[in-house]
Amino acid sequence: MIGLIILIVAIVAVIAITPFALDEKGYVLISFNNTTIEGTIVSFCIMAIVTAIVLYLTYKLIRYLLSIYHNTKHGFFARSQERKQAAIEQALWSAINDDYEHVEQALSGNSVPDKFEDIRLALLAKAALANNQTDKALERLFEISPEHQLKVAKLWLASGDSSAIESQMRVSAESKKATALELKLYTEVLVQQQHFSALEEFLPRLLRQKVFSSEQWTRVFSAYFSAQPVDKITSKYKQLPKKLQAYAHTAYLATMASAGQLIEVEGDLIKMVKHNDQHEQLAFILNGATNGNAIKLQTSIQERLKKDDNNNALLLGLACLANAQGDYDLAARVFDKALNPENKKQFSQQAALSYKNSAQAEKALVLYQ
Repeated sequence: MIGLIILIVAIVAVIAITPFALDEKGYVLISFNNTTIEGTIVSFCIMAIVTAIVLYLTYKLIRYLLSIYHNTKHGFFARSQERKQAAIEQALWSAINDDYEHVEQALSGNSVPDKFEDIRLALLAKAALANNQTDKALERLFEISPEHQLKVAKLWLASGDSSAIESQMRVSAESKKATALELKLYTEVLVQQQHFSALEEFLPRLLRQKVFSSEQWTRVFSAYFSAQPVDKITSKYKQLPKKLQAYAHTAYLATMASAGQLIEVEGDLIKMVKHNDQHEQLAFILNGATNGNAIKLQTSIQERLKKDDNNNALLLGLACLANAQGDYDLAARVFDKALNPENKKQFSQQAALSYKNSAQAEKALVLYQ
């Protein structure tokens, strides 16, 4: 624009100077349709220069006004974006510190950048679950866009209703490139939805790809066996491939013990007494035992304790077994010796049961506190 104005001024200057150089007055006549403009070259040049100056000043004014508008607009949106960014950052830090009250405060009344909207909903759902507001959490989860639903699979599982993502999880898990996490999550969905036929078909793949640790296998099979009728548990266990039976063994024994079927698995449990590395596993199994009658197992444990009376795992197993058989006095005496800060949380219910039924309510109250 500046260059064009300078060019016009230069042309006008040349035109203005030319009559004086030629010693001619000069005359300008412009005719357009019915409009005619005429005058001397000098007057024409003055008019052209004034017009150029006016145009230049108008141009500068317009540019100035536009810059004010753009700066104001940019500043407003920049501040708005900063507020949105600050809200999501504050919520993330609060979530990292498990401060879900501040997560709610940071996100409930504030918007966030568009790309973080699904994260905002996920954080609000997580906060609602932490506050036992399942309905509110589900409402937030359903608002998350379909392409991000699998990224909040854990939240769906925690809500107790993972049916909404089961079909997506199945497609993801059946892919040849499925990750270990996707396989684990799909397994959890099947267990939660109690779709055990699908789980049975899926188990060999989990075994081939070595997805689970021994403890994770135990949790999966515990849920699987616990959902079966008592008279079907053993047959379901025996139908498993041999390699899977090895991973399901602890869960099978624990489920049978908790179902009051100790006598059915007593032989297997006696074998575990003979192996030092299986004593903690035995205590875990007997921790949930109910209404059992396993005299041979009790005798076997007591005989082993004569040789190793400080074997804490066996002591805990004996105390739980005594509870299952209704011998609360024996259980309480054993718990007095075996219970310590390391195992108190795991065996507090069994210990409290023994104290309560052996007229030691004060000790039971201490455990409940």
